[in-house]
Amino acid sequence: MSTIGYGRSSALETYVRGQWYKVYVTLEDDYICISLDETYENCTPVNGSLNNNTLDSSGSHIDCVDVPDSVANQKRLIRVVKTDSNGLGISIKGGRENKMPILISKIFKGMAADQTEQLYVGDAILSVNKQDLREATHDEAVKALKQAGKIVELEVKYLREVTPYFRKATIISEVGWELQRGFLSSNSPIHRSPQKPDARYLPLQLCCLTRNYKHPDPENKTIELHSPDGVHCCILRTQEASEATCWFNTLHCALNALSLKALHDANKVLTNIMPVLGQIHHIGWLFRINKNENGCLRSISSEEEFTVNDKWQSVFGVVTSKELRLYEVAPWSPDAWSAPLFVCPLLSTRLMNSSRNSDLITFSLRCGTEEGIITHRFKVDTQRDLASWARAVIQGCHNSVANRREVNCRCLWHGKPAQLSIHYENGFTLIESKTGSVGREPKKLWSYPFDRLKMSSDDNNRLLWLDFGDSVDIVSIN
Repeated sequence: MSTIGYGRSSALETYVRGQWYKVYVTLEDDYICISLDETYENCTPVNGSLNNNTLDSSGSHIDCVDVPDSVANQKRLIRVVKTDSNGLGISIKGGRENKMPILISKIFKGMAADQTEQLYVGDAILSVNKQDLREATHDEAVKALKQAGKIVELEVKYLREVTPYFRKATIISEVGWELQRGFLSSNSPIHRSPQKPDARYLPLQLCCLTRNYKHPDPENKTIELHSPDGVHCCILRTQEASEATCWFNTLHCALNALSLKALHDANKVLTNIMPVLGQIHHIGWLFRINKNENGCLRSISSEEEFTVNDKWQSVFGVVTSKELRLYEVAPWSPDAWSAPLFVCPLLSTRLMNSSRNSDLITFSLRCGTEEGIITHRFKVDTQRDLASWARAVIQGCHNSVANRREVNCRCLWHGKPAQLSIHYENGFTLIESKTGSVGREPKKLWSYPFDRLKMSSDDNNRLLWLDFGDSVDIVSIN
């Protein structure tokens, strides 16, 4: 049972290297603290594995294999032959300053130490080429190992009692991620250090919270947290679907608050160095359907139905005063903000229907570009997200129109050159081309206010139909 409030602190499971491990998770402001449960050994294996939260079926290092009883507490002399391009292939911990022997904490797969098949995580290194390391500091041991030459004789003794410590440290080190620098800052963020070696703090700022994305779960007991750069993920599982929903809602609220702070910071920093960006009004994660034809983005029909099995791709969306900008990952630096994946001018963007499919919450945006009209279909996780994005886009479109006030474009009407004007207050006006009215004021061909427009449509390319009730005008945009 939770101690801070249901959904804020409780026993869950996390997915590491193909297994579910029991953990205790606590939400603390802009972090979650994940610590291994004392019964972490009782884990559930699954197919595949996660190394540093990225999928890997082979693994990069060896830890905690079964050690024969005959090896325990017996001194052994192991001969290791290094290759020209690699070292021993081990990591060590301990040393005199830590009141610990020099211990092998990792053995890297395929490297020299692993190829002997005689060394284990938990082996204490007593000597290197007959140089005694029993009283060595950590640095002295590192130096001795590096200077040992191509052929290394290690005197070791397996200490079974230290194995659980290394196992816990290895597992927890692969949960979550660390931020190398602060948001829109070159400085390293202040890392919160856990009080226990089997715990880790996971920063939540601009991470992507979702469900059934990279780890489909028909029982709806899992929650996915993806790092801002899209490289790492942390998957948490609850005992009941209702508890997963509670955790999701709690994390969702926390992430919304952090997004508002990031939005404020972005406006503060980018106003001076990227004035062309304008004011930022909304940021957050979306999932865009990946429909490609010959490597090019295909316009999607607003009536097209989608399912959870379609290839959705996470994108980071930003609504500014003028544009909807889509990024592959959260733009962490000023340079990243200047390199969006796709830009939709709000002046020529329209919000289409939201989803009728009860399984997914989706909406469409129809964007006018120089290449024609492109329709994007997006998916979000909650109705609240849908409302927030719809409000941001609609308000952005209205504000963009109010600021621009008038748009003029050359066109053909009944085969003759003309100019179509759309004014914020006056509506539609078509005048003859200025090239055909040399020396006189261009003739007004027709004019209608907005309330006369009954219907409009287009061919996704150049033709525009405007139905004003008593007439239907067809305009070909140049």
